[in-house]
Amino acid sequence: MRLLVAGLTGQLGAGLRALAADDHDLRLVAVRRPGSPRALGPGEAEEVVVGDVRRPMWGLDPAALTGVDAVVNLAAETNWVASSRDLYAVNALGAAHGHQLTRELAGRGGRVIPYVHAGSVYVAGGAVGEIAERPVPPAGDRTAYERSKWLAEQRLLSAAADPGGPAPVLIARMPALVGDSGTGRTLRRNSLYLLADRWSDLPGNVLPAMRDARVDALPRDVAAGTLLRLVRAVVRRPPSGPVICHAGLGETAPSLRGLLAAARTAGAQRHRGEPRLVTVGARALLWSSLNAERVLPLGPSARNALIGLRYIGLDRVFSRPVLADLLGEDLPAVGVDVLARLIFGAAPNLRDDPAGNGSMARFPG
Repeated sequence: MRLLVAGLTGQLGAGLRALAADDHDLRLVAVRRPGSPRALGPGEAEEVVVGDVRRPMWGLDPAALTGVDAVVNLAAETNWVASSRDLYAVNALGAAHGHQLTRELAGRGGRVIPYVHAGSVYVAGGAVGEIAERPVPPAGDRTAYERSKWLAEQRLLSAAADPGGPAPVLIARMPALVGDSGTGRTLRRNSLYLLADRWSDLPGNVLPAMRDARVDALPRDVAAGTLLRLVRAVVRRPPSGPVICHAGLGETAPSLRGLLAAARTAGAQRHRGEPRLVTVGARALLWSSLNAERVLPLGPSARNALIGLRYIGLDRVFSRPVLADLLGEDLPAVGVDVLARLIFGAAPNLRDDPAGNGSMARFPG
């Protein structure tokens, strides 16, 4: 299977590259952003083409791309406090341009080529309870990042409904990603790592969260394996219309309390004490994550940390029946002890060398 992939130097891309290195039946064609500072190493991609997701058809010439079985978009601007312009250009326009390219490739080749877009479970915004695998309505409580990922879905659903060449769409909403389950290496230390890194910096040692808050997260190798199985499923049996699925732990996601208890048992944070969980409602948590900078002078790191509170502090379950239909009974599963080890036990220096600024929007050079 030969995949055209944007975003191979991101966290999820690192997991996919590792799988390709061991799978002789998998070939990756990487999209490289012009001026990207780092090339992929030997064996990490069969071929590298120069393109930019912000341009129509990713700036690629469809006539030069042959034998592609699916187009996979992993590229994203993942800095939650990036400008709305950058978030929209990479996350929303990039998604639509990828589908445009896929449709052109399908038309030229006279065959069905699926387009697989790595979305985010956080398009749900501030919704709590059970989140279904279907389009979510507009909402005023989304961050700029969440809004850009929501707009990406809207553009793809609209494009998939238009007449044109066959290019079925699969939107795989990914959960939070942490490091490799074997090596512990990670590209960046996201909100979960911020909790570990800044454990002792919490004001009053207080961590606000809903009473039954859950943490849906996957190691990047498990997430990549799940995504690859989804790609194979839609290549083998292309869907007749756009499909949305949640590619995380769903109902098996551990509670925040359980995750902290596992960290305590492992002793990873014993020398630093432990934060005190204070139960708050969703409304208070969402307001503070969006508006605290109005009353406090906050830098980008602190603002990212505040936004991250909603990703560990809300009580919701990302249901997975569509994922089960695509993959069968073998759904992604990770023990809470594994997540605790990766998040709270991993040393800060267990990081990959980032390409550019480490954003998944950066392509291999």
